[in-house]
Amino acid sequence: MQLYVIFWSFQNAEDQLFATNQFCEFLKEDKIFIKSHELELIFLAHTPQDGSGTIICKAQNITVLYSNLRIWRDNFSISFNIKPALTSEEVLSINNSKES
Repeated sequence: MQLYVIFWSFQNAEDQLFATNQFCEFLKEDKIFIKSHELELIFLAHTPQDGSGTIICKAQNITVLYSNLRIWRDNFSISFNIKPALTSEEVLSINNSKES
């Protein structure tokens, strides 16, 4: 699975309010912290003062990731900046392979 770091932000305060309410409902119902063979949510941080946040997750592929983010993008006008990432171990492995 590929590691992704996702930065998200709201377009306006009204969408942020509605999305926060929906998020809290999902959280109460234990529907947020996804872990399956296709997607694993590792970390989620909110910075509500500017209507943004960060997600770190692993996904089988980008299609799985986009389909899981669609509800938030379509319903709450959230912008996502998705970046594939490497773990420290992967960086070490790549660096060591250059020395060989």
